[in-house]
This record gives sequence, C-alpha cells and structure tokens, in this order.
Amino acid sequence: MMLREILDQPAALANALVDLRRQANLLGIRRPYRKIVLTGCGDSAIACSAVEGMYRAWTAGEVRVCTSLEASRYEDYDGETLVIAVSISGGVARTIEAAMVAAGAGARTLAIVAREGSELGRVSSQELLMPEPLARNTPHSRDYTLTLLALMVVLEQLTERRFDALDKWPELAQGVLVRAFTQIPAWVDDSAQTIFLGAGPDAATARYAAMKFWEGGAMRAMADELEEFAQGSQLMAAPGHSVVMLAGGPSVGRALEFLPGLQRMDLPARLVTDRPGTDDERTFLLPDLGSAGWIPLLSCLPMQVLTYLTATRRGVDVTLPMGGVAHGELYEDIHAEWTKHSLIRSDLHAR
Repeated sequence: MMLREILDQPAALANALVDLRRQANLLGIRRPYRKIVLTGCGDSAIACSAVEGMYRAWTAGEVRVCTSLEASRYEDYDGETLVIAVSISGGVARTIEAAMVAAGAGARTLAIVAREGSELGRVSSQELLMPEPLARNTPHSRDYTLTLLALMVVLEQLTERRFDALDKWPELAQGVLVRAFTQIPAWVDDSAQTIFLGAGPDAATARYAAMKFWEGGAMRAMADELEEFAQGSQLMAAPGHSVVMLAGGPSVGRALEFLPGLQRMDLPARLVTDRPGTDDERTFLLPDLGSAGWIPLLSCLPMQVLTYLTATRRGVDVTLPMGGVAHGELYEDIHAEWTKHSLIRSDLHAR
C-alpha cells in the first residue's frame, strides 16, 4: 500500500488540482489579512512549515506557522486574522481546539481536511476538502503532497494569481519518482541512524523524512537544520551513521562545504538539490520549479522512496504499529489518546 500511494501521487495531484481550485474559488478569501496563521500537527505542521516561505513572499501581512498547541494556547487573534488549520482526519483535538479558540476571538478559520463531515470542518468558518487517503497505517506520502497542494491553492486565492508551477508539478513528480526508484536503491543501507539535514524550506523536508523513518517501523533517524547540525547536533552522530542533506537553491554551496568533514567523521553523505553541477552518485538532482520556495514539493518524493526501500531491505512490515515490535500497539493506543481523545478547551484565551 505504501508503494501504491507513492506511485499514485502524480495522478492524484493532477486530479486534485482541478477540484481544489474549483473549491477555492468559492471560498471568497481574497482580501488582505493582518495575520495569517498556518497550523497543524505532525505531517500537517511540517507541510505548513514547508510553504511558509511562499506565504511570506506572496502575502503582505504577518505569516505565522505554529503547531496546534501553540496556536490554541499561545497565539493572539482578531477579526483581521485568517487561520488555516490542517488535519487529514479532521479529528485531531489540538487542531480543533486551535480553530475554536481563533474563531472565538473573531478570526476567520479555514479547515483543510480529507474527510467530509469532520469535527474540524464543523467548527471552522469554511473548509477545503482534499481527496480521502488510500490508507492511514503506512508512512504517509500521498496525504502529504496533497496537503502541500491544498496550501498552495489557498495561496493562489489569497494572492489572486495562478501558479504555473502547480500545473507542472504532477509531470515533474512522475519523472522524479522514476529516477528515485533507479538511483535511491544505492543509498539504502543498514545504518544504525539516518540523519536528515535541511536548509531553508527544506528544513521541513528533513523533519518529514525523519518522521517517515519513525513511522516506517521506528527506524532510527533524526532531523536538524543544516547549519544547526554544525552547532551541536553533530554530537548525536556516530561513525557509520548515514547523512542526507536537502539543500536546494542558495544553500547547496554550504552543503558541499560539509562533505569533507562528514567524510572525516565516517558519516556517508548524500545530497538532494536542484542546482546542476553537483551531479554524481551521491547527489539526487531535482528539476527547477522556479525558486527555492518550490523545492519541498519535489524533495519529499525521493525521501518517500528512501523510506520504502529501507523498510523493505530491513524486512519491516510498515502496516504494523512500529513495524510490529512488542510495544507497538501500546504506543499506537497512547498516540490516539493523546491526539484524538484529549480534552478540548474552547474557553482558552491565547496570550
């Protein structure tokens, strides 16, 4: 099922783009806002971070990206605020709470969900409905790219423009996936830990990649911003750990500066970038969608393939909680308690 979801993405993106644009045209959100808040949990929060630069570049007001807990307990709202709350299931308690708190302060709330009739959609002013997931018990791939698409379609409405890159994305994604299944197998190993480092908007992709490894059977991984790795988290690396650097646009030169040091630390390193001239067996070259802000739409794809191939090599059943370890079902139950069944406080006032 994970493989099916990965391969389904180009067609799903092409089909969803038409419908999401149709829905977005009916939202009536084309007006300036003093503040736009993008919020969610897990993959949804990461997707918000991935497009943060695009929202900052194309909108005039303040743009805030925060987790649902931050949005519900620490953020201030007023009638000039738009809150975009993202949840595939529409049932994440903290995200529902954030939408309720924001609405109570007079903010306009837009839910991006993939389930009709969800609680998040019900408590929000409006909703944008994505295609339903193919599955929810494997590391999420298609849900993530569709979330990125929905967020960018909303940005089209906010800025009254049409991004041609979104029309090109499905075909480019198909080409990236074909090359990934050819090139990425050489990157798969039995490293005790894989370290994902991201620069700029791809700091979010690094977090996404690490989360896919966790979901794919609790495979050991960590993520950090590229420069911050040099400031401390390199101390969590050990000889033999693998490193994947996601560094497109203006940061590729900095990533290349890391390679000699990583080699001396015995940390086999690979690079994902959109800048030609670095093409060797250690580099996965992405097509150029126009600017650094677009890179996360494509860089996530080879990370999905790496997760799938690594889990396959290690014999992990990704459909089982934590790959079938003894405590996997317990952790899954507690996850549901924490995220879906916790107390929702609609009487909170963010400060």
